[in-house]
Amino acid sequence: MINQEEINSIKQNVDLVRLVKSRGVKLRKNGKGYKGCCPFHEETKPSFSVNPEQNLWNCFGCDKGGDAIRFIELIDQVDFKEAVKRLTNQVSAPGKGKTKTAVKEERKEISVADKKLMARVVGYYQHTFTEDPRGLEYLENRGISDKQSLTDFGTGYVTGSLKNILPDDPEVIKTLKNLGILNKKGNETFYNCVVFPIYDQNGGIVNLYGRNIDPENGASHLYLAGSRVGIINRQAVKRSSTILLTESIIDGLTLYDQGFKNVIPAYGVNGLTEDHFFIFNRKVKEVYICFDSDKPGKEGAFKTAEQLKKQGVEQVHIVTLPDKDINIFFNRHTPEEFEQLLKTANPESIEQSDSLNKRKQTLYKQEEHGFTVGYARRQYQVKGIQRGDTQLKATIKVSEDMSIKSSKPFELTTIDLYSSRSRHWFAKLCADLLQEPEALIKEDLSKLLQLVEEWQPKKQKEKQTEISQEDKKLALSFLKNEDIFAELLTDFDTLGVTGEEINKLVGYLAATSRKLADPLSALIQSRSAAGKSTLQDAILSLIPDEEYIKYTRVTDQALFYKEEDSLVNKILAIEEAEGMGGAAYSIRNIQS
Repeated sequence: MINQEEINSIKQNVDLVRLVKSRGVKLRKNGKGYKGCCPFHEETKPSFSVNPEQNLWNCFGCDKGGDAIRFIELIDQVDFKEAVKRLTNQVSAPGKGKTKTAVKEERKEISVADKKLMARVVGYYQHTFTEDPRGLEYLENRGISDKQSLTDFGTGYVTGSLKNILPDDPEVIKTLKNLGILNKKGNETFYNCVVFPIYDQNGGIVNLYGRNIDPENGASHLYLAGSRVGIINRQAVKRSSTILLTESIIDGLTLYDQGFKNVIPAYGVNGLTEDHFFIFNRKVKEVYICFDSDKPGKEGAFKTAEQLKKQGVEQVHIVTLPDKDINIFFNRHTPEEFEQLLKTANPESIEQSDSLNKRKQTLYKQEEHGFTVGYARRQYQVKGIQRGDTQLKATIKVSEDMSIKSSKPFELTTIDLYSSRSRHWFAKLCADLLQEPEALIKEDLSKLLQLVEEWQPKKQKEKQTEISQEDKKLALSFLKNEDIFAELLTDFDTLGVTGEEINKLVGYLAATSRKLADPLSALIQSRSAAGKSTLQDAILSLIPDEEYIKYTRVTDQALFYKEEDSLVNKILAIEEAEGMGGAAYSIRNIQS
């Protein structure tokens, strides 16, 4: 039970203004109080007010209000008890000259195992983003639609269905609650949000950002509890030593969608992390600050500029927007007009983006042995696709015109798309041929790689296996045999698998149950080298070849890309449980 004195202490001693700001809400002085845009609903005119004397907040737009505890309940989507817990350690002991303490929860180091679990959760959210149209519709309404950009930012959508496929393991549930993926009641913290993973310097997921697509019900912006860590689009510094810094992740995604790949978002006007400073100090020479055009945004831009200069960034420029923010700007203007804003901030600015048209896919034609795809005037004809465990070879012809009568020069070669050296060499050839930047050709090849991975030859209808009348009689005779189990065991002995009689029969029954509406699944367990694979192979040898699919290993999301109904009434056999990895989530999802 929570002590009432403790509750009163939190209400009186937590600095509500600093608490609200720590959750990304911009406030400005307004008489004796502060005003800002409400984090719990969409608005352009500030109606959210904080009274520091009474330590209370209120929104006249959505009629929400309360004290520090109520604010944490709503912004972090936790219950009263958890909100008190999060605020308890932030209160200074009352005494003479009582001061209010800023709220800043220190984020615990995430273990390697927890990062792997986070990656699986994010993988599931990315899958639900492709299955449920609401997340994409929200982003398209904000002018963001390029599928490659959404993929590069790892975009996901939270439908609340994760708990339906979680294993019945209290430890997993506990870990997800500790990480903040699930709240204390076991519901998903980021429900109804489009989400973006945030990575550490080693590529591990250390945080999530969620944008509620219906801010009338809950907070607009959500992060996992604790101090901000990590970076989105870290690879921007590999592309360029010039970085466009935005105030928010949605603004960053907007720029990326419009062809400006050298963008890194902050997490609010005071949202640069130690990870930002570390990478800027080492690899960035020039930064364009593209914060909102309101007063907090302008003040934050100047403050951030000073911070970056102290970190050793040679040139820092502040971009002045004619609209409220980057996202609104691109709903009204073009990439070329944004280039002009960069030149206004720095007359010596070189072009930061190829025009959007240079990146648009203008052609895609499926062919018998491959496909032809075009980006503006660059056309690629891909044939002879050969897949291997570590290779993906294809014969690629590139030209400005693929028509038979064309006299345009072309390049034609076979390359391994999984080889960085091979792609680099081919990009140089194409850049010289087409007189385009090599970096642009490399982007084309990245898109080609994905298209080649996804390409499937046109399938011929599978021939139905015809069973002769004689075989039908034998099969029916076998099924009617009262000693069917003894006959099965004799067959197993003939195959060289002796003993394990119960296991052989159970395995065979599980395999034949594929024909039922509610088939069985089986897991063969034993100590190492005890014959698990031998038993599995023996069972499968009694099943028609076209009735089962066998894999040694399945990656986390591989099954999501299989054709619908391709596994219906078939056996999916995986050699080792470890080979299943994160695919266990997708298998449960398919089963349900």
